[in-house]
Amino acid sequence: MSFANWLVAENPRELDPVLDCLAFVARASDRPSSPVTLRAGLALDEQGLLPFHQIEPALDQVGMRGTATSRRVGAIKERELPAILELEGGRAAVLIEIEGKQALVYAPGIEEPLWVERSEVADAATGRVVLVEADPTREREGERPWDKAKRSHWFWSEVWKARKSFWPVILAAAVINLLALAVPLFTMNVYDRVIPNNAVSSLWVLAAGVGLALVFDYILRLARSRLVDDIGRKLDERYSQKIFEKVMNLPLAERKGSTGAFARRVSEYESVRDFFASTSVVLLVDIAFMAIFLVFIAMLAGWLVFVPIVLITIMLVVGVLLQKAMGRTALDAQADSSLQHSVLVEAIGGAETLKAARAEGQMLGRWRRFSGMAANTQEKMRRLTAIAVNLAAVTQQAMSVALIIGGFYLFHAGDITMGAIIAIVMIAGRAMAPVGQFAFLLTRAKTASATLDSLQAMMMAPDERSAEARSVVPEIRAGQVKFDRVSFRYPEAAGDSLADVSLSINPGERIGVIGRVASGKSTFGRLLCGLYAPTEGVMSIDGLDSRQYHPHQIRDAFRFVGQDAELFSGTVRDNLMLGAARASDEQLIDAVRRSGADLFLSQGAAGFDLNVGERGSQLSGGQRSLLVLARALVSDCKLLFLDEPTGAMDTQTERYFIDKLGNAIDADQTLVVSTHRHAMLSLVDRLLVIDKGRVVADGPRDEVMAKLNEAAAKKREGAG
Repeated sequence: MSFANWLVAENPRELDPVLDCLAFVARASDRPSSPVTLRAGLALDEQGLLPFHQIEPALDQVGMRGTATSRRVGAIKERELPAILELEGGRAAVLIEIEGKQALVYAPGIEEPLWVERSEVADAATGRVVLVEADPTREREGERPWDKAKRSHWFWSEVWKARKSFWPVILAAAVINLLALAVPLFTMNVYDRVIPNNAVSSLWVLAAGVGLALVFDYILRLARSRLVDDIGRKLDERYSQKIFEKVMNLPLAERKGSTGAFARRVSEYESVRDFFASTSVVLLVDIAFMAIFLVFIAMLAGWLVFVPIVLITIMLVVGVLLQKAMGRTALDAQADSSLQHSVLVEAIGGAETLKAARAEGQMLGRWRRFSGMAANTQEKMRRLTAIAVNLAAVTQQAMSVALIIGGFYLFHAGDITMGAIIAIVMIAGRAMAPVGQFAFLLTRAKTASATLDSLQAMMMAPDERSAEARSVVPEIRAGQVKFDRVSFRYPEAAGDSLADVSLSINPGERIGVIGRVASGKSTFGRLLCGLYAPTEGVMSIDGLDSRQYHPHQIRDAFRFVGQDAELFSGTVRDNLMLGAARASDEQLIDAVRRSGADLFLSQGAAGFDLNVGERGSQLSGGQRSLLVLARALVSDCKLLFLDEPTGAMDTQTERYFIDKLGNAIDADQTLVVSTHRHAMLSLVDRLLVIDKGRVVADGPRDEVMAKLNEAAAKKREGAG
């Protein structure tokens, strides 16, 4: 196919142009990676495609670096290649080489790169370009491992990127501070020259000048406010994206504490951004001009400048002394707020359970206790803040009195005029203003610092997308699994949930997993499907250690359907397309039929547009189970693990489910079912028995069942 024909041809549904370009660039740079790995944990658009603006983070996942820019094709230099180009119509292409009027281009969907007229590419390009190169920092890490610790900070790196945006803010703040001298100078000249000489015309000239200064001051303040808001908005978008990406890609083993406290910690990034990225910039400029104001006072009143210098020093010392107490209180306030938020989230999510158990009073008691703790902490914080703020107010008034007294003696000595006395009082008040704010900002600084430390701990936690944590591997083809003395312990748990498990699972097997409650059946499924990694031993897939695969590769091949049947707010269609955003209507209909979910979806007018409610609250437990199974069947997989799939079903629905599931699984697909229901065992031919985290029996279903029945009979005889 020619490039011209490719531009007008319709994109195949299964093709993701940007993702295909990324895969080509990775292969060409000796960093081959699967599409699943490349887009792991990145934001997709509504069609399930990788957006052009996600190229940079995607490249970072394979140890490369991308620089987004606006550039005409003709302006791209040879040394900047390869480059990924955005084309009209939602297409993308890789510009590999330029030779005269010819360009070597890779077009997604075409196997080999094409030599085409450079003008053809230029006409189709939108101007958005990502220049691709190997990340030199990653390249050096082989020789200098300590460079890993120097990678850009998630927060400060964004501030650094936006540094050019701060210059207009700094300039505006500087001019505003200079204009602050207009009123004191106007006052001094009126008292010293206009009033003694009755110079009315001079008065109005001066008034016009100061009026113009005030107008400019107002305009600049508005401009500064808009600039700060614009910077804050852009940073907010970047930080929220970074933090939510981290939340989505944080290993389950790293999620500690309650959901409410975790959500509270994540949402507090705005206070950090507001303080460090906007408030502090204006304050620093004001502090810098404080020195200029003091120099101006020295020029007018000589030694009298030591009055504001001494008082400002006292205020700064007091502020520093209050920092320690404020720091401890800020940490306590943060912890109390997290406890409150945790109780609130649990109470709202479990409202039905609380009402059924008549436990509203107990939950109200917890809320009252934590609210009291938070109120006491906030009161202590307000007291400390009040000390600093009130001291600043009193100090400013004392400074005015001291300056007037000192000015009196200078006036009688003939060293200063009446207007100068008034002017230095006004200028000293302006110089003192940032010190007054400094006391208040100390509180915010401690709170923001504590929040930043809390977020930093989360951002520094291991990430499933980490380039160092994965190797280049072939895709999972057969899906053969082997456990070699595998043990697993949940974070902060007292003992192992799985202990010394060794077994093999071959493609196409039908396996049942039985055991008592909390014996480790669900944990076995979570490890098998890559939701957790073994703490000891080795799990291998197709002969390779599972740690050599990206977690998304394992989860794409091995599906886990938990017993809680988690659904999300939206329609049936929305929930079925989770993880399969490019699925066609035919695939959705087929998955619903194979799972048995058509049993209830075929009734009523809503069908796939039926709203399931929050966490599937509008559906019964059995209906949720059928929908979650249908979601797992939308796209192909090698292995399907079902955890108590019929636990919420009646006998008739269970029989219907079993019939459908038996026909839904292909001969080469592996089925593993964890269950307490005897009827489900008709689907399997091999049985595992897990007790206290150990596999105590493994073999053909009928043989294992016979041994279990025999052991039960002997136990009854012994008891009799």
